Order: sequence, then C-alpha cells, then structure tokens
Amino acid sequence: MTVILDEFHLEKYLIKLTSHMKDSKEDALDELRAAIRSKTKQDFEEIVDRLEDCLVDETGLKRIATGREYILSNWTAAKLRLRHQNRVKGSSTEGHVSHVLSNRMSSRPMGWSITGATKMAKLRAYELNGGDMLELVRYQKRDLQKAAGAEYDVLSSAQMIQSEKNRHGELGKYTEYISHSMSLQNKKIVNFNAHIWGL
Repeated sequence: MTVILDEFHLEKYLIKLTSHMKDSKEDALDELRAAIRSKTKQDFEEIVDRLEDCLVDETGLKRIATGREYILSNWTAAKLRLRHQNRVKGSSTEGHVSHVLSNRMSSRPMGWSITGATKMAKLRAYELNGGDMLELVRYQKRDLQKAAGAEYDVLSSAQMIQSEKNRHGELGKYTEYISHSMSLQNKKIVNFNAHIWGL
C-alpha cells in the first residue's frame, strides 16, 4: 500500500504558508510545490524560512509553523502526490467519513466503546457496499457456532445491582439510588406553590 497525501490537505497547508503573501502568493506556492516534488526537505525549509522572514505578527508565525510541521511530517506522501499528480485518482474519504460514520455515530450525543464503534463502522460499510443485513443475521444464526461459555445469562435486577457494586467498589453502593438536586430558585417555587395550595 502506498500512502499519498490528499490534495485538499496539501493545498490547505501550502496556503497556510503563503497566505500573508500579496501579489507573489502564486509564485511562492509554485516554488514550494517544486521543492516538495523534486527537492529535499532542507530546500523546502529554506523557502519556508524566507517566507517566515516576511512576517512580524505572532499569529502568522504560528500558522507557518503549523503548515511546515504538517508537510514535513507527511513529506513522502506529499512528494508522491505532486510527482504523480495526473495518475492519482481522487479520494472521497472526507465525504465517506461524514456520510457513513459521523451521520450515525456522532451526529447525536452518544458514547461508544472501541468494540462497539468498530462493529458499527463495519456494519455501516457492509450495508452501504450492498450487503443484505437480513441475510447477515440469518447467516450468523445458522452458521456461526457459539464459543464454549458464550451462552447468555439472564440476570435479575438484584444481581445486576450487586454486579455493579462489585465492579465499582466503594462507589458501587450508590448505584441503587437516584441522585438529583434542585436549584435554589426551583426550591423556592416549589415551597411557594405548596404554601399557596395549602391555603
């Protein structure tokens, strides 16, 4: 597998390096691309140093440092992107992450375990690649043997509370109680209403 930097991120960080340039911005971008394509990291850094010398504000220096670090840490992938520009097919990674994963897994406040997130991601990919979810369930029931000891135990509520107490140690003693608090304003309203209704 060959890792090639996507064009969107490469351009984003090149623009960070040159956004303070006015009329010579395109020339600076071309020089940076040429350095990445066919020169060394040292050549690239020399160009970035010259661009940095044109700046005096702290924000611009931070922006250049971010762009420099990103490109240098992805140097080989950026080099391959620019060397083989015409042969590299576009990628829809950002769109896939948005529509396949984020849409289901982070658009509403949810908490996921690593195992649950991995399984959900695989199921989403399976379905969107044309997989039949009903057939998958049938296959699992029909063809997959349960591992020894994987039978399900049905626990009573008392057993679940005891399990939580054991799992959480000293803090587990609070699992069977509902905790709540009211703001001072709400307490005043409740007391006032109780007094009025009592008249």
